[in-house]
Amino acid sequence: MIEVNPPLLLLLAVGSTVAAVFIAGCTGGGSKEPGAIIRTVPPAEASALIEEMGQDPKVTAIDVRRPDEFAGGHIPGAINIDSRYFAERLGDLDRNGAYVICCQRGGRSAAVRELMRDAGFREVYEVEGGMSAWTAAGLPVTRE
Repeated sequence: MIEVNPPLLLLLAVGSTVAAVFIAGCTGGGSKEPGAIIRTVPPAEASALIEEMGQDPKVTAIDVRRPDEFAGGHIPGAINIDSRYFAERLGDLDRNGAYVICCQRGGRSAAVRELMRDAGFREVYEVEGGMSAWTAAGLPVTRE
């Protein structure tokens, strides 16, 4: 007969739950909208998406850092909408458009990604690691 250790069983159950929540949070989760794409992508993939979809006027790269951070260097063609005021600007954006969201390291863009998910946006890609990772990957940066 197998002896069950209740404290060990509880620890395994709690650990499994914590791991599942952690993994779901790190993958960028799903979307409230059926068929929507809301996820975090590595910088190289974000760059490829921008390049591939760049001719489409419904594709927009948005840098959610402060204007002074944006002026210091950003993704070519990106617009700047400070994360502090992003909720106020949601109405200006097409919910059916495609967006690549970036900040410095990923904290502010993750919050904006969730805001856009909750607002029913259909296609949002967050740059994993933000501009720090983008620059480290050797991807183009502009100061225009």
